[in-house]
Amino acid sequence: MTDQTTEKSADAIGFGYAEIAYLLKRMSTPEAEMSARVLRLTEEMHSDVLPVAGVSSLLGRGFATVVDEEIEVEEAALPVAYALGRATLWTEITLIHDEIADTVVHVESDPVSLLMQPRTLLTWFVFAQDPDVSGPDAELEIVQEHVRQHPAGTAMLRARVDGAESLLLVRPDGTKWAVGTVVEGEPDVVERTGLTDHELRDAIAELRTTLTSLP
Repeated sequence: MTDQTTEKSADAIGFGYAEIAYLLKRMSTPEAEMSARVLRLTEEMHSDVLPVAGVSSLLGRGFATVVDEEIEVEEAALPVAYALGRATLWTEITLIHDEIADTVVHVESDPVSLLMQPRTLLTWFVFAQDPDVSGPDAELEIVQEHVRQHPAGTAMLRARVDGAESLLLVRPDGTKWAVGTVVEGEPDVVERTGLTDHELRDAIAELRTTLTSLP
């Protein structure tokens, strides 16, 4: 199977799942393994067939070339490969409305960070995060835009590092926000209400800081 239909826009580039599998296998770092788990592509990454289809597709699209019999990743595929293989933090942002759930995966490395969305035909749309926007601010903007489009919408942020994760539940609270966290030793989700945009941003930053400060 060759890689799937890919769409481009001014803001995003689509990569088929076989192309992503190849980029993950090419890196073969612990971080790439973690990226594969987050993207649910571990089996595809370790396949003997799919990454071959992926590199064929990348070559055909001009995202890879052959130099001295070696394959060199180029253009938009290069930062994608770098981020997936060097990430330090992964956040799955589940956006929910009317029993419909959409997902954005935030993959952060230094200096490249990506926002990835699964789409039809087994394609991932990849957006480069503005380097002038911090991770918490980027995630806050995603949640804010979701609620602008779906006023009753909710979100779940699942921040992950290898071996640990933390959750933040977010919902509108009138003109403000309510967040829920899972606290060790507490039987139920601990909720805080009446948060401003700035306080929600702080809650997102805290979620991330808890994990990135782990030894």
